[in-house]
Formats: sequence, C-alpha cells, structure tokens
Amino acid sequence: WDDILQGGSQRWKITCEESHQKVISHLDSFLEDKKNNPNHASTLSVFCPLAGDDPIVHLLWKMGYSVTSIDLVPQAVAQMRNHFKEGSWMSEEQDDGTIIWKHDSGRATLYVGDALVSRPELVNKFDAVYDKDSFGALQKDMRAGFCKRLSEYTKKGGTIYIEVKLKENHHEVKHIGPPFSLKKEDLMAEENFGSAFEHVKELGSVYDIPIPSAMQTGHVLRKK
Repeated sequence: WDDILQGGSQRWKITCEESHQKVISHLDSFLEDKKNNPNHASTLSVFCPLAGDDPIVHLLWKMGYSVTSIDLVPQAVAQMRNHFKEGSWMSEEQDDGTIIWKHDSGRATLYVGDALVSRPELVNKFDAVYDKDSFGALQKDMRAGFCKRLSEYTKKGGTIYIEVKLKENHHEVKHIGPPFSLKKEDLMAEENFGSAFEHVKELGSVYDIPIPSAMQTGHVLRKK
C-alpha cells in the first residue's frame, strides 16, 4: 500500500468511472426485487470484504445503500474515508485491536481488521455482498474460512456479486497467484460457496482490465 499511495503500480485497482458504473448496474439489478419488497428494510445493507479503498463503497452509499467494509491495512481504510467528502467519522477500538470507523450518516461502517475473524455483530446482517477479487486474492487454504464468514453474515436469500480473474491458459496457471484464475466450479466447490449458496448467473466479462490474457468475470450467488 505504501507503493500504491506513493504513485507506484496500482496492482488490480480499477479507477475507471465507466467500469464502476457497470458494476453498480449489475449489483443494483440483482437487488431490484429486494428494493421493491415491502417486507425488506428501506435501506439495504451491503458488505464489502477486503475492500481496500474501492470507490464502489462510496458510490453504493451515495445511492442510499448501507455499506460495511473491512480491510487489514489502515492506510487503505484511511483512503476509503477520504472518498466520503460528506459528513464526519468517529472511531472505536475493539478488544482484539480492530478499529471501527462509523460515519455520522449511520449508513457507513469501515473495519480495520482481519476479514477471517468471526464477528458476531455482523451475523445475518447483510442483504448483499460485493466482492471484487477478494476470494481470488486468497490462497486456496484460506478460502473456506472466508466463505464461512460470508455465509454467516449474509441473510437467507441474500445476494453475492463476485468478480474474479479468468486467464486464457486457465488450467496451466490456475495455481499461480494472486490474483488466481478462477471459474464457477472453483467458487461453488462444497468447501467454498457451494454448501451455503446457489449459483444464479455467470456474467462473463464485466469490464475491461489492463492485464494481458485475462478477463474480469462476474458471478451472482444467492444464499440458500
């Protein structure tokens, strides 16, 4: 993150506003039924794991969603707060050292901490999850724990919109990463999302990325 903040390589960050709008359009379309359901709260809650300083979090907030993100890197979360030109922030520290930043709108909460740690206050809290490359950034032995957390935090019938990289020579390079090359069967393995989610739709390429021989692909999952 120090290199990114000093103007070095931006790694997998997407700064193109057109790409952001495509993501928002996809996510918003799959939440349309929930927004129109009178039995749902007026404000839908979206969880954004390993979000870094992704501008999508602020864009969702501006659209009226309630957003919660988590990232281990304090500098990334500080950059995230800078996207919010409106309002102010207050912080609190949990016993395990996690810092929680809360926006005065009541609709934005940013965690500085480990996304794999169980957090009882987040259980069954979210209507949707926005995951950009988080799953694909994790080593294989960390994925089950990550999926378990998302399963715990997502309401029944909740939606996961997930983006992963898919490389042209997938079978030859799928063990090389991060970012790892991933397909539907990787996501839906029983030890990953398969036990708690159903696969709703494979979106194919969702926007162009500046990585040769790779696509940014999208998938939509629903909590069973």
